Amino acid sequence: MLRTALKQCNPYLALALFLLCAHVAYSAEPNSCDDPRGDALFVSGKYDLAALSYYRPEFDRSNDCAERFALATMHEGKFDRARDALINRHSGASFLLRMFSGIPERHYNSVLFDRDQLLLSDASDRQKDVGRLLGLAVYLDHGDYDAASRGLADLQKQTSQEDLRLLIGRVRTDLMEFDRVPRKSPWIAGGLAMLLPGAGHVYTEQYSDAALAFFWNGLFLGGGAYLYSLENRANTGHGGSIVFGVAGLIFYLANITGASASAYRYNYFHERQFQQKIRERFFNLDFIEKQSGLSFETSY
Repeated sequence: MLRTALKQCNPYLALALFLLCAHVAYSAEPNSCDDPRGDALFVSGKYDLAALSYYRPEFDRSNDCAERFALATMHEGKFDRARDALINRHSGASFLLRMFSGIPERHYNSVLFDRDQLLLSDASDRQKDVGRLLGLAVYLDHGDYDAASRGLADLQKQTSQEDLRLLIGRVRTDLMEFDRVPRKSPWIAGGLAMLLPGAGHVYTEQYSDAALAFFWNGLFLGGGAYLYSLENRANTGHGGSIVFGVAGLIFYLANITGASASAYRYNYFHERQFQQKIRERFFNLDFIEKQSGLSFETSY
C-alpha cells in the first residue's frame, strides 16, 4: 500500500501514510519473546541463566525479550543493567520496568520523566495508574511523605482499579507509623557532648565513638591542665600546655559537632529503614512483575 501511494498518490499523502505506519510500529506493545528455555529458567529462579538466554546483541522492538531480560537482571540486583536494556523502548511494560529499576539507584528525575512519558503514551489505564503509583514511590523513597500522602490520596480516589485502591490504602496506613520512627535530637546530642565529651554519642547509641571522644578529650584537655601545673611549678613558659590546650579545644568542638552529626545519621538510618520496609512490602519485584503483564511459558 505504501509503495503504491509513493507511485500514484500525492507525495504528502504518502509521507503521512509512512509516518502513520512508523508510529504504529514504534508505539505498539511488543509481541511475546519466543524463548521457552529462558522462561523455564526464569520460573525456576535461575535468573542469571534466564538473563543469558534472553540477551540479544540488539533487542528487537517487535518482542519483549528486553523486558524479560531486564526483569531477570533486576532479580540479580543489577538495576542499572536493566535500565540500559530498556533504553528507547516505549511499551507500557518498558516504562514500568524502567521506572522500577531507577528507584533503588535513586535516578529520581529519570523515573519521573518516564512517568510523564507513560501518561502521555497509549498505555492502558491500569499501566498509567501503576506508573503514577511508582512516581509516588519516588517521593516516599526521597522522604517527602507529605507529597507522597497527598498523591496517594488523590490516586486512591481517581483509580478505577480496585486492587490498586486497596494497595494504596495499605500503604497510607503504614505511612502513619512514620511519626513513630525512633529519632534523636541533634540539639540534645550536642548539649550532652558539651557537658561531658562522649555523652552525646552515648545518647545516639554510638558507643565506640563515645569512648574515643572521651579518651581523646581527656588526653588533651587533662594533659594540658596537668602540663600547665608542671610549668607553673617549674616557673617556665606555657608553650607546651598551650599546644595541648589548643589541641584539646579542637577535639572538644569536634566532639560537639560530631555528636550532633551522629544524631542526624541516626535519624537518617531509621528513616531509610522505614522507607525500605515500605518498598519491600508494597513496591517489590513481585509487584512489578505482575503489573508488567509479562507471562512466562513453563512447558519447556
